Amino acid sequence: MKTRGWRPGWDGHVLLFYDEESQRRAGVATWVHRGLTQGAKILCTQPPDDPPDRSLAGLFRDEPDVLEAMERGQIQVIPADPSTYDPAFIETVVDEALSEGYPSVRWTGDATTAWDVIPRSRHELVERATDELCTSRPLSVLCQYSAVECGDAIGFLSQSHGGGLREQLFQAAPVEGGLAVAGELDASNQQILISLLTAATAAAGSDPFVLDLRCLDFLDLPGARALMFGTLDHRGGGGQVRLESPQPHVAQLIHLLGIDQAEGILVGETQ
Repeated sequence: MKTRGWRPGWDGHVLLFYDEESQRRAGVATWVHRGLTQGAKILCTQPPDDPPDRSLAGLFRDEPDVLEAMERGQIQVIPADPSTYDPAFIETVVDEALSEGYPSVRWTGDATTAWDVIPRSRHELVERATDELCTSRPLSVLCQYSAVECGDAIGFLSQSHGGGLREQLFQAAPVEGGLAVAGELDASNQQILISLLTAATAAAGSDPFVLDLRCLDFLDLPGARALMFGTLDHRGGGGQVRLESPQPHVAQLIHLLGIDQAEGILVGETQ
């Protein structure tokens, strides 16, 4: 579990939640480039007939350094089939890469690719096994999920990705005693935040539930409403939510909207 003051990164078991193809491509590119700077072995699961504009080679067709890494085998495409999603196979491939001298391994793929070859129920088990593997090996896995197809599953997905969620404008991850959010919260992502907070507070084992805001750069009225609605069940059941360490301009909005006076809301550092 991460400690307070978490800042978003691209390591661990990360959920990339995207609305548009451009968002997916940008997230994957950032994640791959980080792997190259680390000298990691980078794996990508994709369909054998993936169209060029979605393939890894197509994404980096104008980047010679990435194409060179693919040619020398540092970046490798794994064709999707049922065996690809066997946790034992994943563990074997990771260990083989480490035995070759790579300091770490990175693996990515789109959820729809998995669902074409295995049932979604089995994929959920694979996600949980992968989360455990990311804590026992120097492994980062970036799971790509379309918001259109997976919006109603955000609760489960957030709980099965210990590295947290990355969206176009905001990021979130579990921390000690609650959840940390970073970036910008507004009307474009308020529904995701509501679902995320509802799931996180329902699974919370501590009270008050901590919402670490120190890396939150922007909050508007829809974003503030999402904070309230997403914690409503928890507070309605007698629980408390601590909005911890908001930046001054965020704290000002919280005060102006009267959120700090709402039932079950506390603002400030944990005592």
